[in-house]
Amino acid sequence: MRHNHIHHAHHGRGGRHRARRGAVLDATLLLLDERPMHGYELITELETRSDGRWRPSPGAIYPALGRMEEHGLIEAAEVDGKKQFGLTDRGRERLAEYRASRGDDFVEPWNDTASGPRGDLRGHVAELVGQVRQVGRFGTPEQIEQAAAILTDAKRKLYAVLAAEPTEVDDSSDDA
Repeated sequence: MRHNHIHHAHHGRGGRHRARRGAVLDATLLLLDERPMHGYELITELETRSDGRWRPSPGAIYPALGRMEEHGLIEAAEVDGKKQFGLTDRGRERLAEYRASRGDDFVEPWNDTASGPRGDLRGHVAELVGQVRQVGRFGTPEQIEQAAAILTDAKRKLYAVLAAEPTEVDDSSDDA
């Protein structure tokens, strides 16, 4: 299942967290599973739960909500003249798949993105495990073979990274 990818506005003062692809979608489903909310409530909840490290802009949230509505994951109701969003059965199904794909390593997206580079690695690994499981479950023999080749290549490249001499750190790309 391909998601529409959403990037967040950067949070000031060196907090530059680029959320994982699809993180807004997953986070929104998790929050709406608790109760229906307005768009701005979702933004403030995400900010609160990530201790201010993650504040999706309205420009990220509203288009995401629109797309989720088109895909039938959420539905909007007018409450006091404002749009309130709630999960549909399909949204709940999608959320169950998301939780299952993360298994024991389940971390809420707002905690996941906010834990710095090591947390990002954990998130990538969890996502990778989910994808590998999907290929193993539903892939053709060709797809399974391709996936195995990709993983073998990735392992080789990771060993090369570990074996390389640490180079001078270039701080232009760093969030120090």
